[in-house]
Amino acid sequence: MKILLAYDGFEHSQHALDETAKLAAGGHGEVTVLSVVPPDARGSKAGGHVGLRPHAHEDVARAHAYLRERGIESEMKMEHGDPAEEIVAEARTGGHDLVIVGSRGLGPVGRLMLGSVSTKVVDRSPCPVLVAGEDMSERIEPAGASEPR
Repeated sequence: MKILLAYDGFEHSQHALDETAKLAAGGHGEVTVLSVVPPDARGSKAGGHVGLRPHAHEDVARAHAYLRERGIESEMKMEHGDPAEEIVAEARTGGHDLVIVGSRGLGPVGRLMLGSVSTKVVDRSPCPVLVAGEDMSERIEPAGASEPR
């Protein structure tokens, strides 16, 4: 199974990382760890990467190392842009079977008022999405997911 893990280093991403490790354990998956730096987070230098927020590269490298230490095949990718758009684009072009994202636990009203990367990814993804949160993990099939890609 080819898994795309959207990872930003915040607490909600740890839940997504843990779920990814469970699913890919024992050689059951290869993982792409994707970190997307939004345009408003640009403007600093870190680790030789111009334009990345100071800790973005370290965050994705830690997630990559976490998976590799558990024997899970993993690669890292970093993009700039709108997180939901970049995640969906990678899911499409990378031929992923599953996208895993974290949930900040905004609740229905918060998602409605503030919007949510995970909600946008679920709405647009070409493949199933697992939204991992502190109290739950939910696998959501986007409309048309059962149709051929």
